Amino acid sequence: MTPSPDSVLPDMDVIEALQTMHDNKFLNLPVVEEDGTVVGLVDVMDLISSVGGAEGWRSIFSSAMDAGDDISDTSSLRSMGSTVKSARVGGSKSVAVSKKSVSTKAPSNDNPVSKLRPKKPLVGSVDDSILSVCQMMSEKRHDAALIVGEDGGLAGIVSDTDIVRRVVAKHVDHGDSIDGVMTPKPTCVSMSDSAVDALGTMVENHFRHLPVLDEKGSVVGLLDIAKCLYEAITKLEKLKEKEGETGGNGAANVDAALASLAGVGGAQAAALSQLLGPLLAKVAEGAGGDGGVPTLRKVLSGRKAVKVSPGTNIRDTAIEMAEARKAALVVEDDALVGIFTFKDVMNRAVSKEMPLELTAVSSLMTPSPDSVLPDMDVIEA
Repeated sequence: MTPSPDSVLPDMDVIEALQTMHDNKFLNLPVVEEDGTVVGLVDVMDLISSVGGAEGWRSIFSSAMDAGDDISDTSSLRSMGSTVKSARVGGSKSVAVSKKSVSTKAPSNDNPVSKLRPKKPLVGSVDDSILSVCQMMSEKRHDAALIVGEDGGLAGIVSDTDIVRRVVAKHVDHGDSIDGVMTPKPTCVSMSDSAVDALGTMVENHFRHLPVLDEKGSVVGLLDIAKCLYEAITKLEKLKEKEGETGGNGAANVDAALASLAGVGGAQAAALSQLLGPLLAKVAEGAGGDGGVPTLRKVLSGRKAVKVSPGTNIRDTAIEMAEARKAALVVEDDALVGIFTFKDVMNRAVSKEMPLELTAVSSLMTPSPDSVLPDMDVIEA
């Protein structure tokens, strides 16, 4: 559990909330009334989905990609070959990995996925146990792993969310093989595919992760939408600052591209001092018609918040998290005292072989960046 988490008011708009998450590298943001009443929790995908639409985000990612240097700060992976529709890591045969492919009908000058520098993925086998895969992800501080079959072909992907929804909440034995709970045949992209199309696909389908293949179908990387988003925003902010100092027109070009996509700017954008506000306000105005930017109260309207007491056990908490597909807010005497995330379940409970029915969420305090703490915020690629 993340103790004493930062929170925001429900009348904060999406732009300010996403700016806050970007600045602090949060993955989740609790929403609380002024009197302390807990309203709910938003994550980065909630905010992306609530403003701009897929095309708006394509424009933002495209502008960031054109800013110059690569978006990501992780180790580079070499761009190789053309699009493939099967994947393997060694072995003599390949297997289909996706029923649909990402469109590659992009302009010839479009940046390839390789420019995003996908991170080297963790790779497990279909014969590995759920426990061993969880321990591998926990040790390497990853929240997803790619699973290959006996022939080396990419068979699936598993994330910390899958572990909660398909293992803990379903009372599945941790000694069972991982292939029973992974997502089979995931959508993939190649290193030479359009980076903007790949990111657009993630936004449209609410994919947090997207496997990357080389020309031979070998798994070579994994994209994380939150990492790419935050790095893109940072890139655009730096470009705006740099061009403002030098008198260049790069920042104007960014604004022009966004204006042509979404129409005129607005008062909401002018109220924010950093780039993200104006950038997303223009997109929101183009998508919403009246220029209104939704508040967190509107985003959370009709959505069930997962609220548990500090004494609630891990199993019961996971069942509620699985049903709502949301991290849990730990509430005591009507006050927010912590967050319990999908990563906490995997790292601090399953990987440590804790007795799930006998362990309270409050006992799994997270002193490291495995879970986001208010004073040591990290976005893990």
